[in-house]
Amino acid sequence: MWFWFSRSAARREEFVKVANSIVEVYAHFLHRFVCTRWIEIGILLERIVEQWNIINEYFLIFLPKIDKPLDRNERFQRIKTTLKALVWFQQERPLVHVLFSECCNILRSVLLCFVKEDLVAFKQGTQLLSISYELQNNQRIDSKIEIGESTRNCLTDLSSNEKIAFYKDAREIYCTIAEELIRTLPTNNTLLRHLQCLHPLLRTESASRTNIMCITRSIPFLFNEEEIDRLSVEWRTYEMTDISDEWMEGKTGNENQNEPTAYHPIDIYWRHIFSIKTSTGSLQFIVLTKLVKCLLSLSHGNADVERSFSKNRHLVSDERASLSEQSINGLTS
Repeated sequence: MWFWFSRSAARREEFVKVANSIVEVYAHFLHRFVCTRWIEIGILLERIVEQWNIINEYFLIFLPKIDKPLDRNERFQRIKTTLKALVWFQQERPLVHVLFSECCNILRSVLLCFVKEDLVAFKQGTQLLSISYELQNNQRIDSKIEIGESTRNCLTDLSSNEKIAFYKDAREIYCTIAEELIRTLPTNNTLLRHLQCLHPLLRTESASRTNIMCITRSIPFLFNEEEIDRLSVEWRTYEMTDISDEWMEGKTGNENQNEPTAYHPIDIYWRHIFSIKTSTGSLQFIVLTKLVKCLLSLSHGNADVERSFSKNRHLVSDERASLSEQSINGLTS
């Protein structure tokens, strides 16, 4: 990102304009990352976090609107890809149905960097948590640990003892990361594991019906026994219903096979399901509609709340402390 702005005063000026347009404070320009100045990495990351909203607005929304030829700019594409990966769970659309699998993927990716592949592959949830990653026998040999090609090339200049010390430190770093991910990620959450059944692609999976019934029985204050019985029938009907791919996939008109499939938000898909009617004109899914609406209201994170706090903090400054609630709502809408 530093190189994107370093030789263009116009780009820096646009960055400041974007900051002002979203009521964000722009105080300092981004630092340049230099791998040999590792002691400055903290300052660099603090600067990025400080201007996170501006960076997302500038690269993901502002630039694509005003500069179409950017599709051929490799540096912009790298920045865009990285930001999209980092902000994926900050979306406003419901993502609770993929939260469990994505968290497992994050943990699995870290473990695969230093743990033997046969111990990690195809495992999820509690299976991942049961891996004794800290044991030397379960870890890869030094030459197989993921450290990046540039780092591996630099190791040729080190002595044997220095290489041993380096790989020992690398293993400790990976173990610390894995320990923190296990502590913070909900990979042992039964409800999140069951919520995967809401994904359109898992509609006909044998475990989906079991999962949806487990969820329903876990919230008896919402459903009586008669409704639970009806839900079982409705889910079987849902499994056998002929559903158009257009309800799931967003067609862009681009036939490029290398492009990832773009899916509609899950609430859009279920809205179509809710509208299905029987031959007599009555709604097909009564109890299922009630349940799914409750489940999709569950938040997959607190990014929206934190984003609102950030905007209000910059909006209601010491000089503007007398703003009324109506004025604040008008400025943020």
